[in-house]
Amino acid sequence: MIRKFPPCCVHAGSSPYFCVFFLIAFIVSCGSERPVDFAVYGNGAQARAYGKAAAGGILDFKNPKKFEYNYLPGPDAAASSLASLELEYSFSSPPSAEIKSSYQLVFESEGESWLLPMDFEFAGIDQRDTHNAVFHYAIPVRHYSSRQQFSITLLSPETQEKNADQLPAFQIRSLELKERWYGFFSTRSAGNAHFFASPFVYARANSQLSYVIDPPLKFLPDSGFPVQQAALSLERDPGARISLSYADGSLEALPGSAALSVSGAFFQNAPFPLELTGALSGFELRFAEPPAFPQPVPADPGLVLSWPEENWRDRRYEVFRWDRFPSLLIFDTADYAAQDRLFKRLAFFVEKAGFRGRLASDAEIAELHGWNAHDYRADDLAAFFEAARISNFPLLREERELQAILLGQGIIRSGSGGAISGGSGGVISISRESQDYLRSQFMAHEGFHGLFFIDEDFRAFSRERWLTLPRQDRRFITSYFDFQRYDIADEYLLINEFMAHILQQPAHRAAAYFGETLPRRLESSPWRRPALGEKDEASDSWPALAAAFTREAQAFSGYVNTRWGLSGGRVWLVVR
Repeated sequence: MIRKFPPCCVHAGSSPYFCVFFLIAFIVSCGSERPVDFAVYGNGAQARAYGKAAAGGILDFKNPKKFEYNYLPGPDAAASSLASLELEYSFSSPPSAEIKSSYQLVFESEGESWLLPMDFEFAGIDQRDTHNAVFHYAIPVRHYSSRQQFSITLLSPETQEKNADQLPAFQIRSLELKERWYGFFSTRSAGNAHFFASPFVYARANSQLSYVIDPPLKFLPDSGFPVQQAALSLERDPGARISLSYADGSLEALPGSAALSVSGAFFQNAPFPLELTGALSGFELRFAEPPAFPQPVPADPGLVLSWPEENWRDRRYEVFRWDRFPSLLIFDTADYAAQDRLFKRLAFFVEKAGFRGRLASDAEIAELHGWNAHDYRADDLAAFFEAARISNFPLLREERELQAILLGQGIIRSGSGGAISGGSGGVISISRESQDYLRSQFMAHEGFHGLFFIDEDFRAFSRERWLTLPRQDRRFITSYFDFQRYDIADEYLLINEFMAHILQQPAHRAAAYFGETLPRRLESSPWRRPALGEKDEASDSWPALAAAFTREAQAFSGYVNTRWGLSGGRVWLVVR
């Protein structure tokens, strides 16, 4: 069974223990409007009250009333069907359990009624700070207008409390028309605990750990759910697993980060009801215009892997920003041809032996293989585009697009005279043409390259593992990189590739990869065989290499798990 808290669309007079005559007896007379005494936020926004008592915004439980207001958003406010009127309020003293069960604060607007919560116990939020509690309740606005009418009514029981002097007072602190959101969360400010919530948040009846967000259709835009306009943010215990169920499937958030987000562009259809299960301290579903292509969409790499291609903003490729590491961009391309037009020349300029540091023509590299996945740091990207600027090299349309994206995101910078220099961060890329298991492996490989680019401690750890690697094992992996046409004279490149090859699969697969797969690729080259060491003919494998690189895999996987909650073969925290 599911219960909704706080209830919405409540017909205030329907409960038998409320005085039916109350709504008549305490309605404030329609006198002249007067400015309210509490804060009204927004450029040019104001609120006006009917009567002096309503203007003060203080409603004493000893003297129940109905306060009526007009909210005027201001001349510069943009009309929106995705707005909420957020009411900030507090109590002079924490309402007791008896008061909460017998009194109701009813907000009425646009023919709808809403109960204002007096606590957030439904959300499992610690209530020990209720003496300084400030509540924020975001009430969705269905029909935006330049004059929003609403009222707040205190409904009392037939029999007043015996100790009337102990009754609290309700005080409006502020009012603001804000971007629509659903959920709950808490913050602290100036010594006060601030509790934020909205309607249409359901709590499981027998659990503090399951919640549902399910706004009815009439509180969504007239055109239906704006898939591209939603963003769900979660706050949780970093060590907790969170499951998210939605209309077309489910996601699981693995331990590793206190904050996670899922863009609405991920969902193919209306996701409601959204059900969240786990140790959550808060969540927000917000609505906003999506970024225009090619502005990056924030996403966890796990979501990028399964992002519906039909929801891409450009059929050639989509651009994402790694949500946990925002200086890293992720490009997913429709096929290898689209990826080559973005990154192939870069691959030769940055990494390929015999080509490094020069811009190869299309004809020169047309029959040569670039990579099926890519990674580039800010300085190398800047060097590439600066070389093209100086020589007036004819870059492809997609390469020019890449340059504009990098400039816009600060990964490269344009200085005086147009000179291009490195900013911060980098890019990684995978392709939809790769099989699913390879996409996952490539995402791990390239993702760890990205972390290597931006994190000095990770680079230092990788360098230490490289320098302490036994000579025979280093000889083997260097021979393999040479076979792959990496420039083995570049120690930075060698260490970076050593790390990424170690971490591209789970640690338990390292023995087979380094003790069987890679040596067999080199075995056919007589002059490379000495780099392999002794082979066990019975198992057709190289046990010494398997053991050595398993140790490295365990060391690297332990490091990234402690540091970021990641592991060998996984740079994502969200799985579908």
